[in-house]
Amino acid sequence: MLNVVKKTLLTILTLLSLFGVVSSNATADDLNKGFLELTEGRPAGAVKLWLPLAKGGDRIAQASLALLYQTGQGVTQDFKKANELLSASAMQGYPFAFTGLGNSFHEGLGVKKDIKIAMVWFLLAMDYDPSAKAMANMIGADLPKSDLRDVQRKVNECQNSSYQNCSYDLIK
Repeated sequence: MLNVVKKTLLTILTLLSLFGVVSSNATADDLNKGFLELTEGRPAGAVKLWLPLAKGGDRIAQASLALLYQTGQGVTQDFKKANELLSASAMQGYPFAFTGLGNSFHEGLGVKKDIKIAMVWFLLAMDYDPSAKAMANMIGADLPKSDLRDVQRKVNECQNSSYQNCSYDLIK
């Protein structure tokens, strides 16, 4: 169960370091230092650097910190806190937060396990994250067509609302 989350975390961290998508030099420095701390086996150092950024609304820091809460790296494992951070990041349209929420619903991490809701999140992320695309393909093969239509309607609703109306109420 958590192996999927850990693999996703590694994929996300790799992609983040490759794309280097950040909002300011100071933020970039602390984000990059946090990724360095994490890759060198010091997740508590990453938490220390990312926590102020996440509280300040940085979507990358929120999603990255959330994955540490999901896996219990550098912090006490807390799925509720992880999902709150992922939601805050997802509301800003951050695709890797979508993947994290997909994993939460797929595995029942702090939320009721719901494959259809997981599929919504994986579809939102699949153009940016190969792990999300693989999960969407796997789940999609097992869902009835009527469920797939419902899922696509929800994806469209979420996208059309600029990620504000995406069933966040199911996370609380």
